[in-house]
Amino acid sequence: MGCCGSSNPNKQIIISPLTTSPQKKNMKVCAGTFIKTQLSPFSEVYMQGNRIGLGGFGEVRRCTHRITGALRAVKIYSKELFGPNSTQQGKMLEEMEILRKLDHPNIIRVYDFFEDSKNYYLVMEYCEGGELFNKIEKMAKFSEDDAALIMRQLMSVVAFCHSMGVIHRDLKPENIMVEERSRKLNIKIADFGTACYLDQNHETTGVIGTAYYMAPEVFAGSYNEACDVWSCGVIMYILLTGNPPFGGKTDEEIIAKVKEGAYKTDSPEFSLISPEAIDLIKKLIAPLNERISASQSLSHPWLNRSRPTVEAPVLKAVITNLQDFRSTLKLRDAILTFITSQLVNYRELKELRDAFVILDHDGDGKIGKEDLFEQLSGIVPGDAAYTQAEEILMNVDSNNDGYIEFTEYLRATIDKKVLLSNENLLAAFSILDKHKTGKISVADFMSVLADREEYDLNLWSELVREANPDGRGEFDMEEFTKLLMNKI
Repeated sequence: MGCCGSSNPNKQIIISPLTTSPQKKNMKVCAGTFIKTQLSPFSEVYMQGNRIGLGGFGEVRRCTHRITGALRAVKIYSKELFGPNSTQQGKMLEEMEILRKLDHPNIIRVYDFFEDSKNYYLVMEYCEGGELFNKIEKMAKFSEDDAALIMRQLMSVVAFCHSMGVIHRDLKPENIMVEERSRKLNIKIADFGTACYLDQNHETTGVIGTAYYMAPEVFAGSYNEACDVWSCGVIMYILLTGNPPFGGKTDEEIIAKVKEGAYKTDSPEFSLISPEAIDLIKKLIAPLNERISASQSLSHPWLNRSRPTVEAPVLKAVITNLQDFRSTLKLRDAILTFITSQLVNYRELKELRDAFVILDHDGDGKIGKEDLFEQLSGIVPGDAAYTQAEEILMNVDSNNDGYIEFTEYLRATIDKKVLLSNENLLAAFSILDKHKTGKISVADFMSVLADREEYDLNLWSELVREANPDGRGEFDMEEFTKLLMNKI
């Protein structure tokens, strides 16, 4: 998963006359593009901090990005635990591949991947609020409003993952992180180490998960994505009551009760819980042929009580920015996507995140044509609304998958003063200037910004030539700033 380029990083590359290749036309840019194996040692890019978690794979530590000062977390896998070509090693690499494909506001964000002689390092977002499990221990149970807020985010993630062909298989409060220490309950789903791809032609096999949260069909060894929905129902039950629906002193006792499938919703602890909440629990913790899907759950009235609101001027500004957004130069688009996904602090964008949830009418974690049409139809006449929805999708959907995913949305709507702050410009230039020459070469751009299928020196020479026709294959800081400020 390395990159290719000139063997001499300081050698100036003379670019051939500008052409338009089919490869450039079909080039896709998304947040996952930048998650790749880094050639630099982990210790050169990050300062390692104290340990915050421990597991069978190794440990999780805080770390600080040396250029930006951003606090992140690193999951360190010890190679001593992996034999050569072992199944565990394959699963670890598959976890990274799955996370590259998942761009959702409530899925832990991944930044980098490193390997050395002793360890693998997966660098990800740091959530200072810790595990949801710890909050459950402190609070015993949650109010319905707080539980609904958590569950709507959780079900949105699950619906999104299933639409992307991914089953998590180990959803539990220990794998749900809380973004901040404050009263806010913004969550991030983490630990995709047991996740797998959904095969539409075959049931999934393998008894994987944690007994409390596993669906009965998992123990039979043949199941599909509905197992995640059952786990969500168990989490909801615990949030509202403080107790699991299927208890026991041993895993064997728990498993026996799960297989039986009987649980109570008429005990005293349910006396203050609304009928709508109980109804949703029964639809989630249900036999397989009666269980609703994650996407169906998002239209349940109990979850709709948790939808965020934003002030009208904020939503209007978001819509205007989406309408005005135009993709320009491929190189500029790639750099802006890089800054959005790798450098912007999402915690400072609460209003934009809430507006994303509002625009995402069906709650599946991405904005489609119908979502846009529904929002625009209240502003412009029907035909015009549909035309505008198509135009927005065409301009903002940079990876051409038919949806606006979270990073694409942010790139189009974030205040350019925030996105292109001096701090972000300097950090982006420093990261791209791989060899610290004061200039970014074609090979530098390619090593950071290229997807693995696009390590093509001719393609990236063409992109640089298009962006800076008067240059000779490299950008200094002044040219780089002009490019991003749209002055080239």
